Amino acid sequence: MPAGWSPRTRGGPMPDNGRKPDTVTLTIDGREVTVPKGTSLLDAAGDLGVEVPHYCYHPGLSAPAQCRICLVEVEGAPKLQPSCVTMAEDGQVVHTESASAVRMRKGVLEFYLVNHPLDCPICDMSGECKLQDYVFEEGRERGRGREPKRVFGRDDFGGDVLFYGDRCVMCTRCVRFMEEVARDPRLTVVERGSRAVIDTFFDHGLDGASYAGNIVDICPVGALVSKDFLHKARAWDLDHTESICPGCSQGCNIELHTRDNLVQRLKPRENQEVNGHWMCDYGRANYEWMNHPGRLEEPAVGRGADRRAAGWQEALASLFERLSDAGGAGVRIVGSPLASNEALAGLAALGGDVGRVEAAVFRSPRAPDEDPLPGFPTLVRRRDLAPNVDGAGILGFGRVGGDDGAG
Repeated sequence: MPAGWSPRTRGGPMPDNGRKPDTVTLTIDGREVTVPKGTSLLDAAGDLGVEVPHYCYHPGLSAPAQCRICLVEVEGAPKLQPSCVTMAEDGQVVHTESASAVRMRKGVLEFYLVNHPLDCPICDMSGECKLQDYVFEEGRERGRGREPKRVFGRDDFGGDVLFYGDRCVMCTRCVRFMEEVARDPRLTVVERGSRAVIDTFFDHGLDGASYAGNIVDICPVGALVSKDFLHKARAWDLDHTESICPGCSQGCNIELHTRDNLVQRLKPRENQEVNGHWMCDYGRANYEWMNHPGRLEEPAVGRGADRRAAGWQEALASLFERLSDAGGAGVRIVGSPLASNEALAGLAALGGDVGRVEAAVFRSPRAPDEDPLPGFPTLVRRRDLAPNVDGAGILGFGRVGGDDGAG
């Protein structure tokens, strides 16, 4: 299990100031832990760095306790308990690796594999798939299934989402996200038993849904995949870099996944104060410009055939000289709302050093309306489709042009 793993996002770290009346203390796998009342056993174990396997549980969604793989042994209880909905109590003694808990998880995993195809070599989730991980850690060495597996094939859900029903473990995270967070219930479970499958209510599927890409992020297996990322890169070939989404002024925390110094996809990075676990589809798709072959990667001086790479000191000295020559007529500065506060401040200061700043402006496109995520209203795709419009305004840059960013 990864060191320091913890799914809990509510309440923050426990204060190191002794026992509080609204906390409980219990023992998990021989280690004592104190957590707020109302904390599930799964989250309490996570505070100790113990990952209890789970599929249907997600910290941003309700917990239906239907995957049955998070069962743990609680001393005094008549049977194994689902750790995602069993609340921690004072004095509890919990075993996540007891013989009965391990045996039950092994059995549940075997049932999941009855119909799961051996798609790992071609599946986009290979290398970051929870079924793959759990079976490797504690599954049976050999399968005992002899009957043909069910076959659903591939379904285009619309938007950027493809659905491979053969791989689905019926965790219903996608259904619950659309119902509870997006408040746009376009997905449902149809049929029963081994015939159960996720499907869309409407002919248009997920077309036009602004936050549907999140169901790909939260799918624990390769059942829901992104058309844009399909067969682009293997998970183990990707470098992860923490960043901020440049799509609008919300400031969603993201991870850039790159290969060979090219951005392959953007993923949300949890920040409960800004975007929770989520991001909008506009921001998710707003990365191709980063891979443009004509982007400047280093300072340069000269123009046309005489242009050559230069260090920052030489480039700034050349720029200062040219601006000084033109300073008598006033300096006009065009900034960018994609730039950092430091870069914009430096640009404004450079203009002020060489003469009278006649105008400091920027252009930025604007959307007609904001687009909030109803179930997590802190997250809003803002009208300003650039990350640092406020910073540019505070530093004295004025907006020019129309809402299309031109003019």
